[in-house]
Amino acid sequence: MKHLVMPLSSVAFAIAGLVSPTAYAAWEIDPAHTHVSFQVAHLGLTQTPGLFRKVAGQVSFDDKNIEASKVTITIDTASIDTVHEARDAELRGAAWFDAEKNPKITFASTSVRRVDDKNFVIAGNLTIRGKTLPVNFNTVLTNRTTNPFMKVPQIGFVGGATIKRSDFGMMQFGAMIGDEVELKIALEMLQKP
Repeated sequence: MKHLVMPLSSVAFAIAGLVSPTAYAAWEIDPAHTHVSFQVAHLGLTQTPGLFRKVAGQVSFDDKNIEASKVTITIDTASIDTVHEARDAELRGAAWFDAEKNPKITFASTSVRRVDDKNFVIAGNLTIRGKTLPVNFNTVLTNRTTNPFMKVPQIGFVGGATIKRSDFGMMQFGAMIGDEVELKIALEMLQKP
């Protein structure tokens, strides 16, 4: 199986088996249109959003045997950004992500399953704060087109999973901040000429 190395932005979702005509066509992320984000409830009123600005990943992709495909994702913990500097500093601290002791968040796939032509499930192990738990990312192929400027194929995916922050040792402010956290990766990729 040929290996492709991409930024996380190209993530798991290239695994989906929808790249044609060749199984190992090389793709690259469009960084201006890719986002790795999360949201969590605040006081039951609104969802507080955030994102991670630094991500990387590696994918082994086999179009004819999707179940053999694999993906690993690495996120720079300290790159968290909730558009509030004081909150971000606290989230990097020992009570939350403990970025100094745990500088990376990782996801390593264990299986890839096609649901239908547009939907896929990527199961794997998510590690946060040194604790590893199984997580399923539900992934949707949003569209395929030809980039009007570069004249190359372009593809978009949105993938999501829900985790509990308490499962990873983040217990603070349970009455104020929701336990469930929605993770989301929205990305666009361009096929290399």
